[in-house]
Amino acid sequence: GGKSKSMHAWGIALDFDPERNSYSCKAPHAGLSRPECEEWWRIWEAHGAVSLGRERNYDWMHLQFARL
Repeated sequence: GGKSKSMHAWGIALDFDPERNSYSCKAPHAGLSRPECEEWWRIWEAHGAVSLGRERNYDWMHLQFARL
């Protein structure tokens, strides 16, 4: 819905499980915000990924390989 190409269009972003992690869903309701997902996030972050959910508490399905 934006006016410029998204991180997804450049192939540097991924979305996971949108049914339980909608764009507007915030912690603790987003599935990927739960404590059992902590290790999953650490693995992605160790490889350079940034989570909008962890950084800004929205769009928990989204991770990207670009700075915010």
